[in-house]
Amino acid sequence: MLKRFTKGQLIVFCFLFILLIITIIFISKTINKVNEPKEVLQNQNVSIENSLKINGDYLVYKGIGDEYKEEGTKEKSIVSYYKNEKQVSKIDTNSIGTYVVKYENESLKKATRVVIITDNKKPNLHIPDAVTITSSEALFYDVTEGVSATDNSGYVNFECKNTLSKTPKNYIIECEAKDRRGNTKKRNRLIKVIQGIEFEYTSKLTIKYPENKNYTYKYSLDNGKTFIDANQVETLNIDKGNVIALVMENDKYVMSETYLIK
Repeated sequence: MLKRFTKGQLIVFCFLFILLIITIIFISKTINKVNEPKEVLQNQNVSIENSLKINGDYLVYKGIGDEYKEEGTKEKSIVSYYKNEKQVSKIDTNSIGTYVVKYENESLKKATRVVIITDNKKPNLHIPDAVTITSSEALFYDVTEGVSATDNSGYVNFECKNTLSKTPKNYIIECEAKDRRGNTKKRNRLIKVIQGIEFEYTSKLTIKYPENKNYTYKYSLDNGKTFIDANQVETLNIDKGNVIALVMENDKYVMSETYLIK
């Protein structure tokens, strides 16, 4: 049998129900506030320690060898420098490192600045102009000849890949310089290999000169005192001594080779 409530009882019931809803909402907001990220709370307290205002940036990057100029603070303060948590007299930009600059004034206001000395600069790599060598020279030619490298750190290593052969053609030689930090600089150099003078000796000496319509050929049997005109392929009937083969172009020296018959 259903029980009937009086009007007064209904009013009390409704009041209690509304109070319950309000209590649930209050508890929910309180829980959310407790669970707010700590970063938000921390952000409300920024600059409490670093209340002293500095000139310039709080984080400064300098390259090796660059000048560091102390900018100080808005108010007069004492400056001290630290590296690896040890106090030092100044910031040395000649080597890589991280420094903390601390400021403090008479009112005990403080500020800090971080200065990072880094090296992101590529080395300098000098490559000489194109060179021309003969096929016989290609086997022994040093492809790093004339190449040099420098770096702001004072140390740099470089190498060039030797892909030369006796085959006459233009060779692109890849060179690379690298410093201690791994910064690299790559450049190519051009080496032109042309056909050289070739000797072949059995019972007679055969000289094969490089073919070119502008070339003229000569040879000497007296160590260069006198030269005799030659053909592009010349065969000499001699059994010992030095033979100097000479190539000219428009009366200008191009190349020469010496062959010793023992």
